[in-house]
Amino acid sequence: MQTKLLLDPWSPDYEAPIQTGGPDMAATGETDPSVETTVWKAIRSTAIIPFSRICFVDGVRRIEARVLAQDENGRLIHGLFSSAGAGCVVNEGGQANFEGIDIRRYLILCAGRQKAESIPAGTQIIEFEGVSCAGDTQDELMNSLQNLMRTGEAALGASLLRPGTCVFADGPLNYFTSATDALVGVIKRIFLPYLDAAHFALVGQLAPGERTPLFSIRDGKYDRYSWFQRLAKPRAMEHSLAGIIRLEVRAALGLQQASEIANFAAIRLPDFASTAVRDPRAPQNLVPVGALEEQLRHRLGDSITIRRAIEKRIYEGVMI
Repeated sequence: MQTKLLLDPWSPDYEAPIQTGGPDMAATGETDPSVETTVWKAIRSTAIIPFSRICFVDGVRRIEARVLAQDENGRLIHGLFSSAGAGCVVNEGGQANFEGIDIRRYLILCAGRQKAESIPAGTQIIEFEGVSCAGDTQDELMNSLQNLMRTGEAALGASLLRPGTCVFADGPLNYFTSATDALVGVIKRIFLPYLDAAHFALVGQLAPGERTPLFSIRDGKYDRYSWFQRLAKPRAMEHSLAGIIRLEVRAALGLQQASEIANFAAIRLPDFASTAVRDPRAPQNLVPVGALEEQLRHRLGDSITIRRAIEKRIYEGVMI
């Protein structure tokens, strides 16, 4: 049989947006594709909730320097000087603005150690908050940094929720405690299809502005309603899942409100889809999110200057 190759539109500088082992790959939790309807076909609705304010929340993180120490028993202690930022783009009344941008610096140490540092950098003092990591590996350090970033995103997202507002947060809603507001997790990369092959086949057939019916994902901890939708039509050379995102809301929201929010997202989010000219992860990395990431990285400051300041401080022997 001849193998037909189709293009993944994301830049190879990023991990692939589709990383499933196939639609039959096991998912976590129990999935029910019949919660909204037993007729599994694309949904295109013109009736949407008139949200007057749309917020896009995201975060970035950066390693400034890796450090290594030894305890009194000679055991190696890994550490990271790191930075993380969170913020949002608020779209209201035809205007878009950055809000809530917050940059934090951390010195994360393994083996339960904790130490804060103040690092002179030119005319500024950079404060690195001491954070303890119970693990012993670089992977566990990175998980700690990721958790700090996502916790910041969640706190900001929760502060934005109010009547008339829909908040789109980057990634799943694991870090968000709010359960009954218009809070939507936007997952750009597909690791799990959650659906069997027969139901998942619809995903590749969606047109822009269409979505799948809702399906429930119940794991006893993060019960949620989810759906797939398409942001933009793939080019002829691209695979059928190009431009697909998965979204989710908490199950406590209720089926009716979840369905209304899904309709709103299916209609409005294609308006914010990025293009390959401006974003290497188009169209899934939405235009407001791409602009926010650029702004946050700018606010992190010059990485070379910060690195040199850390090196100078370590050289002076004031560190661990």
